[in-house]
Amino acid sequence: MASESYSFKLMSHPDKRLVDHLRRVGQLSRKTVRDKSLNIDDKDLLTDAAYLIGVTHDLGKATKFFQEYIIETDERKKRSLKAKDTTHHGLLSAFFAYAVIKEYLHQSEIKGGLADYLPIISFLTVKRHHGNLMNAMDEISEVDAEKDKILKVAREQIESMDMDKTELSEILELLLSEEKINLKIDIDKILDYILQDAPREIGRKEKRLVRHLNEKSDLYLYFITQFLYSALLDADKTDAGLNGKDLDRLDLPADLVDQYRDRKGFTSDRNNINSLRNQIYEDAMVGISDWNLDNRILSLNVPTGTGKTLTSLSFALKLRDRLKKEKNFTPRIIYALPFLSIIDQNYAVFDDVVTQGGRLKDSRLLLKHHHLADVSYKTEDNDEYKADESLLLLEGWNAEIIVTTFWQYFYTLFSNKNKLLRKFNKLANSIIILDEVQAVPHQYWQLIHDATKMLCEKFNSYVVFVTATEPLIFDEAIGEIKEIVQKKEEYFRGLDRIELIPRIETALTLEEFKVLLEKDITGNPEKDFLIVLNTISAANDVYNFVKGLELVNTENFYLSTNVIPKERLERIRKIKGPSEKREANESLRKRKVIVSTQLIEAGVDIDADMVYRDFAPMDSINQVAGRCNRNSAKADKGTVSIFILKDDRKEFYKYIYDPFLMSKTLDTLKNINDTIKESDFLELNNKYFKAVKMGMGDEKSKENLACLAQLSFRDLSKKFKLIEEDYPKVNVFVELDETAVEIWKKYQDMRMEKDLKERIRKKLEIRKEFSEYVISAPEKFAHSLIIEDSEFGYISNAELPNYYDMETGFMRAGAGVGSMII
Repeated sequence: MASESYSFKLMSHPDKRLVDHLRRVGQLSRKTVRDKSLNIDDKDLLTDAAYLIGVTHDLGKATKFFQEYIIETDERKKRSLKAKDTTHHGLLSAFFAYAVIKEYLHQSEIKGGLADYLPIISFLTVKRHHGNLMNAMDEISEVDAEKDKILKVAREQIESMDMDKTELSEILELLLSEEKINLKIDIDKILDYILQDAPREIGRKEKRLVRHLNEKSDLYLYFITQFLYSALLDADKTDAGLNGKDLDRLDLPADLVDQYRDRKGFTSDRNNINSLRNQIYEDAMVGISDWNLDNRILSLNVPTGTGKTLTSLSFALKLRDRLKKEKNFTPRIIYALPFLSIIDQNYAVFDDVVTQGGRLKDSRLLLKHHHLADVSYKTEDNDEYKADESLLLLEGWNAEIIVTTFWQYFYTLFSNKNKLLRKFNKLANSIIILDEVQAVPHQYWQLIHDATKMLCEKFNSYVVFVTATEPLIFDEAIGEIKEIVQKKEEYFRGLDRIELIPRIETALTLEEFKVLLEKDITGNPEKDFLIVLNTISAANDVYNFVKGLELVNTENFYLSTNVIPKERLERIRKIKGPSEKREANESLRKRKVIVSTQLIEAGVDIDADMVYRDFAPMDSINQVAGRCNRNSAKADKGTVSIFILKDDRKEFYKYIYDPFLMSKTLDTLKNINDTIKESDFLELNNKYFKAVKMGMGDEKSKENLACLAQLSFRDLSKKFKLIEEDYPKVNVFVELDETAVEIWKKYQDMRMEKDLKERIRKKLEIRKEFSEYVISAPEKFAHSLIIEDSEFGYISNAELPNYYDMETGFMRAGAGVGSMII
């Protein structure tokens, strides 16, 4: 038996021996599974399977064809070699994994349950470790239908190994003995099995097994497959991209938020709303020491503006500490939000908490991950990783606290994509905070219900739903979800900051609405106004009208996705400025009139005295109500008035919202002839969500659940759409200022770069600042702006007057009032 790596000659990468790569990937895969606290009977089997998948995933690279390819330095010859079927290693490696796992199960005399499916799961995960998972039945059917062609290529590949079969045998013998896997491998027997029996067994026996999944609704095999696939991907990318460097897990004090609140003086009762925030915080913390840890699906359902962000983080830190002490595992905290617009805002709060007291920033403690996030990973020891390494660490969620989007979270849970599924293993043993969970489409409630139960029950995760308007994904009445605070109803009943005024008896045209608006704005010269419209064209119309009033001592603001993100954030910063602090000398303060599309609802922390909202679903109405008299800063109550606005064709809400949700909102509000007190909001929302629950169809959830149960990964990726695209869009770069001019030059330089690695590096370096100048525009209006051979449209600095208004953003020439807004 070989005992030293240097005796091996086969290569996996230009600078890495195959034995070393397989060893490290096997070890990392096994560690991922072994270190998790799992509530399953198959933990030991799963741990060994992860290792065996890891040490077989690249055995197909042992062919003469691949070895010639990997050492070739001439790029033209290398491309030619890569194109040959005999050079491809994925399918042959998958047959190795299938055969070795079957032999392991045979020698270990393990049968039934998960063991019956492990060989085909191993085949699927290894075959697609450089691509995306496909439907299990499609993969099996392809092997069955194409077995003659497959065997012809496999025979050529295996015959080319003739001189290296001994090394292949030594690799397996060494790696199995190192991890004390009780398995004897006869390499000739394995190769004969691949050429004679494996394709036939996959095409018949495995097909029968997978076909039987149609009769089941169990999600267990889906989660196990994704878990093993994720463990393999994470290990493979870590070894290849980071040379297997392991990052230490770091400690976080359980009382970190307590310290932060003390430093900031939050514990002093300055006014009623701060007193309420403190009560809610203390209520949430008081029960953690004796919390039943079997309650894994939790809710923090408290009024908007009462400190949910810090309360949920503190609860998670204290729960994490208890689990570490009592259950011997330390959960990561995954904090997910529905909208990019509030990621930076909430991440900044978390960053303040983590770095208080002079602690240096460390990405191992806290990272922000979404598709536009800055690609930078730094440690407290001043280790700064290169862009490609940073991206690997960020995309692998290598931190104690991860701030991310619903998109990243749910597409990690429900996807076939390699890049997304790499971090699936991080969902296990995590505390997952889903903030503003009411944003989840109701069509997926049942899907999320069933998947969350599986994640929590089998993979020892905890999920906290955070919202002021809780959807009925889980039913508290039958014990499916546990409320964190004990006095929820009391907190809602005690609020008296605002009044909701439904003015929905008749629909108004924009002209009629503007008459009413002018009267109210001019009649309340000291009050801040927020006007939220359903379409961009309506927002433009109303903004230009308000600006034309030339109101004294007034600042006008316009917000929509037509405006580049950099400018939107700057406007929000100005809106949150002196008026939020309520200067002692009110005469120095200009009042604000803000005209916005619904992006303002997405947790954007601003405050107005009077809010006008075009008709929307009940949860959207609640969200905008949270922007009114948020901090009880004035003696007068805030008012939130709801109107139904229309054009000459139909009501604006009918252009953009789900008719089902709108009908339930109308049913909820139609018989209310008076103002609605804030203390009645909880009852109103419960009525609405019960109506949604009772009346909604669950066809989409059923379709997706069937994909999960049948291991139809590709079909799942087509069916699960967290955000429905209403029309084709184009990303357009707007060269708004000198900084943008320089960024565009860098972008052009990146596109001209011939070296792939260098091109990727340059792209990552400019990604964040580039995104600050990008808007998403309807293709029908932006088609002419698309740059040849580019995914982007481009508005040059010289062309700004033709395409971009400095106040209202992108000019949609010919756009109707029905233009969508997100």
